[in-house]
Amino acid sequence: MSTGVPVRPTSRRSVGLPSRSSALGLLRGNAWSLALVVLFALLLGWQSTHIRAWGAFELQTMFTSTLPIAFLTLAQAAIVIGGGIDLSVGAQMVLFNCISAYLMKDAGFAGALGLAALTMLIGVLVGLLTAVVVTVSGIPDIIVTLATSFIWLGLALVVMPAPGGGADPRFQLLVQGAPSSYWPALVVLAVPLLLVVVPLRRTRSGLAVFALGSDPQAAFLAGIKAGRARMTSYAIGGFFAALAGLATTAYTGGGAATPSVANVATLASVAGIVLGGVALTGGIGGFFGPVIAVWCLFLVSNNLLILGVDPSWGEVVRGVILVVVVLVGSSLRARWSRT
Repeated sequence: MSTGVPVRPTSRRSVGLPSRSSALGLLRGNAWSLALVVLFALLLGWQSTHIRAWGAFELQTMFTSTLPIAFLTLAQAAIVIGGGIDLSVGAQMVLFNCISAYLMKDAGFAGALGLAALTMLIGVLVGLLTAVVVTVSGIPDIIVTLATSFIWLGLALVVMPAPGGGADPRFQLLVQGAPSSYWPALVVLAVPLLLVVVPLRRTRSGLAVFALGSDPQAAFLAGIKAGRARMTSYAIGGFFAALAGLATTAYTGGGAATPSVANVATLASVAGIVLGGVALTGGIGGFFGPVIAVWCLFLVSNNLLILGVDPSWGEVVRGVILVVVVLVGSSLRARWSRT
């Protein structure tokens, strides 16, 4: 029986359900990461079917061996999202590896933890110093960081002219875990990642980094101080670069000032963010995609070795993948920007 009172039609939003437009926007915003997760699952599934007795040991090998590059990719992602780029992150990793390995030798477990904290603080200061030089000088980031890469490598050689140093076995166990135990490396990666990502997404200073990378002029008109936002992104980059050096120390049990390692690591960090969905123009991307991308690139190389492909051709395949990803990603972003 009608009461004569008009009843408002029930909508998805009124009952707390997401609208189709918002669901579509959420899907678009996470499509790249979802595609990477699918790719990672496929690569991991393929490997598991081609290795006899595949299990926790293989997972631990992947997570522990890629931990330094994963941290370095996060460092590059923080800087590129803010509109910059750092060609010295690999050299920073080598420097922090040498510093930590030199200081941690015979330091004991408690001393190693304290020195790890000190190394992370030095990493933040190195990032801040780079940002100050870029801001004050007005020289493009790519030139400044190319120059500072030689400085950091030179300092690494001063600290450790020859391979050496050490790390407390309990510190190594904390980072890598016991044999066939892959979760400690995941925890070591996830904890600092969450401690950085959550504030970066929810605080004004963090959002300023995305705004600066997206449109510097609009950020200026909105009252965002470019120098402060740049310092935030480079400080985060230095923090993750220090973690990469510490992870290298834990993984190798020592340190070495090797320029070739620095160069390869820097290129790997750029490859990781490109495949991980971070736009080199800045302002677009996240931090979880690059980590998954690092694992995907590791699995691509591993699976090609399983197939008996020459490692040189493996690098060619990785390069082709990156080129295709860049082309497809640029096309998709251009199409979405028009809709």
